[in-house]
Amino acid sequence: MHRRRAAGVLLVALTVGLTTQPAAAASGYSSDKTKPDLSAALAAFNYGWSANGKADLSGTVGLAPPLRGEHWGKLGADRGYLPMVLVHGLSGLIKVNGQPFVGSMPPFGTQFDDAALAAIATHVRKLQGATDAAISADDVKAERAKAGSPPQSRLRRVQILGG
Repeated sequence: MHRRRAAGVLLVALTVGLTTQPAAAASGYSSDKTKPDLSAALAAFNYGWSANGKADLSGTVGLAPPLRGEHWGKLGADRGYLPMVLVHGLSGLIKVNGQPFVGSMPPFGTQFDDAALAAIATHVRKLQGATDAAISADDVKAERAKAGSPPQSRLRRVQILGG
């Protein structure tokens, strides 16, 4: 399998789904590898998400669950949820508005640094209309320091949503 992933997968996979893009473009790092290229990370997100989840975050039935709605009011209230999913991934059955989605998002903690993941998380929260949208590199760093896995992310989601 040709390994290609987009940062857009990050958001599709916050709930489920998979998207691809050349790994070099999705790496989130500048050519000198000394600092993250935040614009590249956001461009990769926009490319991947618009292909699968629609620019308005409404999702695509059977592929990409919506990244807006009541469930995100609850998920967003847990400031660690979004960074956790970006760092550790998400897998398994989830339901959004009664619609089941089954899929897997690989962890992106090894592909992006804390600042790049924070920029993507903040971008998503802003698109969701959150007034407390800013996710810091320290928020991501705190989640990165915790043990985690895609199934553990799903369990935390279930705990937050109460079901």
